[in-house]
Amino acid sequence: MGLRAGTASPASGMCNHRYIGDYAHMPQSMGQRCPYPEFYDELLARASKSPPANLSPLPIDRRGACVFHSQEIAWKRRSDFQRRFLQLAELLDAGDGKSYYDFAEFVCVGSSVVAESGSDRSVLRIEDATFRKAVYFTAASFLDALELDRVDFQGGLTFEHATFADDVKVRNTTIRGLNLCDANMARCVSFSSVQFLDHALFNNAKFNGTTPGSVVKFEDSRFEGITDFSGAVFTLGDESSVAFWQIRFEDFTNFQNTQFHCHVAFDDVSFGYVTEFVDTLFDSIGSSARYRGSAVELKQIEVPTGAVLTFKSTNPQNKMFTHDVQISFKEEPAGTIRFDNVNFNKLTSESRLRLTRLAKSGIAEIGPGCIKYRYQTSVRTISAADSNLPLVVELCQTFTNYFTQSNGLNLGFEIVERDSTKVSFFYFTDEDISEEIFIERLAQTERRLWNLLSVRTNRQLLALEEATGVQLAARESVILNAVDGISALLGTFFRVGARIALGVWKAADTQLLLNAIRFNDAGAEDRAANLHRVLVEKYTGRTLLGINKQQNELLLPMAGEESSRPSREVRILFLGANSSTEPLELEREVHKIQKNLRLARERDHLELIQEWAVTIDTLTQAMLDESPNIVHFSGHGEESGIVLQDEMGEPRVVSADALAGLFQLFRDTVRCVVLSSCFSEYQARAIRLHIPYVIGMSAEIPDSAAIAFATGFYQAIGAGREIPFAFELGVAKIELEGVSGDNKPILL
Repeated sequence: MGLRAGTASPASGMCNHRYIGDYAHMPQSMGQRCPYPEFYDELLARASKSPPANLSPLPIDRRGACVFHSQEIAWKRRSDFQRRFLQLAELLDAGDGKSYYDFAEFVCVGSSVVAESGSDRSVLRIEDATFRKAVYFTAASFLDALELDRVDFQGGLTFEHATFADDVKVRNTTIRGLNLCDANMARCVSFSSVQFLDHALFNNAKFNGTTPGSVVKFEDSRFEGITDFSGAVFTLGDESSVAFWQIRFEDFTNFQNTQFHCHVAFDDVSFGYVTEFVDTLFDSIGSSARYRGSAVELKQIEVPTGAVLTFKSTNPQNKMFTHDVQISFKEEPAGTIRFDNVNFNKLTSESRLRLTRLAKSGIAEIGPGCIKYRYQTSVRTISAADSNLPLVVELCQTFTNYFTQSNGLNLGFEIVERDSTKVSFFYFTDEDISEEIFIERLAQTERRLWNLLSVRTNRQLLALEEATGVQLAARESVILNAVDGISALLGTFFRVGARIALGVWKAADTQLLLNAIRFNDAGAEDRAANLHRVLVEKYTGRTLLGINKQQNELLLPMAGEESSRPSREVRILFLGANSSTEPLELEREVHKIQKNLRLARERDHLELIQEWAVTIDTLTQAMLDESPNIVHFSGHGEESGIVLQDEMGEPRVVSADALAGLFQLFRDTVRCVVLSSCFSEYQARAIRLHIPYVIGMSAEIPDSAAIAFATGFYQAIGAGREIPFAFELGVAKIELEGVSGDNKPILL
């Protein structure tokens, strides 16, 4: 005869539940069968003559599952699940010999009935109990409310992967190690007067209650060990809160990647040792949470001596805090509070003032990437050599000064990081304007600053200011501000020119410099390229010194300075080293050089000396006899060195170190060395330690490219241009001639 629904089958000594979780540690693992019916049968068999009171076979439901794993809720209640559960704990204490209680994948219901809101609710209540071994509710399901009151979990308590369909309330309880990792809680959760004597782990737990009020509450409790809320998600109702009240965190506390989609309050909380809110999301999704005051509240908190409380976003584009935040202290913090990549503007005015004051004393650290002002641009990072970085800062200061005077609005810039290779900074303002106007004014001011370089009269200066639509100051102030801007730019250009002349500034550096005040994308690259050409022509070497002399010719000459015009004589030593087995078109190359120099504007100040079939002896002798300013070697090369000839006319490789040693002796007269040979970059870098300009080849270079480069290079030299410009013209000549190949000369 079959069983009717809801009635228990006779004890069969077997439960058909097999564990579905593959637990790495304890308790049960995948595929094993529930052991408890057999456990009860064994106890009854051993005590067959006088079984303990209330001990009977474990009930099995109509589907073959024991009372602990059965899904039939009404039948579980009639079978008194709560009494059976507490009885099992007592039996395991005495009988199974294990160091833990295995309640994995239990389906828990309550037997106690409480009246609430006009209806009865079932509660699984455990009170005045001691669990001497570790308790594992791994992947258990709690279908009714769970209440723990005055319980001592001496071996720890694990709810990993457990689900709670109703409230969870823990009061007056001691837990030596709590694990709620990956648990899912659908209603209210409350821990009140709980002592967490070891770790308390809430990693990736889900809190989903929607009841108005403090849905998740930790109050009057102490966390003595590591506390970890990393990855936990609080998705509560619009009028629901997460509340930590009168809490003591005494060890490392981790809120990394925790998500608060609700109002959250830390009230009278002590953050001892290290507490990290790293990439924590504070997102108050409902506006009704604002009735409390702030979306995020840290009120009357404590940071004791030696403790560190950190708020940090690791993504510079995603600042921490998107809603208003209140921070106040129970007493003056004795530890350290750090902010990195935090929207400091979201703090209430009182909180900002308080933390700014603490920053001056070193207690609060408002670090890189923090939005501390009403508006601030994103952080810009400019990479440059250490000697060039001051020019970036200088241009930033020029821009902020000109902006402030032109617009009548304060603009500042703040450096957040600087080392030998880069500087990171941002612009900011606290003016009461819209962000749209702030961005528009930055772009306008950039255009006006560069336009200053093209004006010639005071009338043009005034017209330039009037075109912006900005309220003009006094006429004299406008002109003086423009003069200040122009003179500051010219001063920067002089310093750039000196670096170009020394070979430590390239076109790419000019592009980076302009990026420091770039707020208009249109034409930015062309503007940088044009500026660099002007700098090379007008602000380097001889031209720079000439401008200096012209500007200051009425000043008293320096002691010992010659009053005559500096000599413009340029002596070029051409060194040809051909090969009988692999001849190069050296005669054609030198013919092109001669032709360009004869036709040059500066031909009277140029001299070309030729030395052929160069040996080591003829090389050194020519250097001594001719004292050249430019040395042009044309011939074969290898990665190990250039190829000359020995006394017998056979090839001989001269190493980079040997060449560097030679040119070190002539560093007072030689300004440029051109190595028109394959694979000469390594030798060029060695020579560059002693000579201002060295041109080499990074790989093989065909005759046609070498000749085209020499043609353009010496055309520029003949026109009185400086070496960087001559180099650029030589490279352009290769491209104009349509010479194939990607390998180009390099200027060091």
